[in-house]
Amino acid sequence: MDEHIEQLRQRFATASTHVDYKDVGNRCVGVLEALSAVVYDPAVHCPDGKPQPPVDKTDIRIGAYIDQRLPGPSNEELRGLVKKASALSHKMKHSPRADRTTTGIAADAVILLANILRRLRQEP
Repeated sequence: MDEHIEQLRQRFATASTHVDYKDVGNRCVGVLEALSAVVYDPAVHCPDGKPQPPVDKTDIRIGAYIDQRLPGPSNEELRGLVKKASALSHKMKHSPRADRTTTGIAADAVILLANILRRLRQEP
């Protein structure tokens, strides 16, 4: 995961065109895929009889982990934050108007998400 984040930071540092910024969005999604591979456990997060979602279905995989790890009304805002950070990253990957500001915010959001998930894995 840290390698993906470092590559994301390096790519953002050198980005200067619309195509570059969309590539930063692709790197954001790559971080999400790495995160989903770390936190998603099919034995815990996949309902019986359902197929395991592929790694590129990061919203489902990370969402299942977050729903299990942060249940209840008191964690609604945290679950929402995680979902919005993920959605923003996917949006930048496809944005026809990706620029330095919006792509930088998307990169920051995915790094925030990585830190949130890291914290949840450290705390019982």
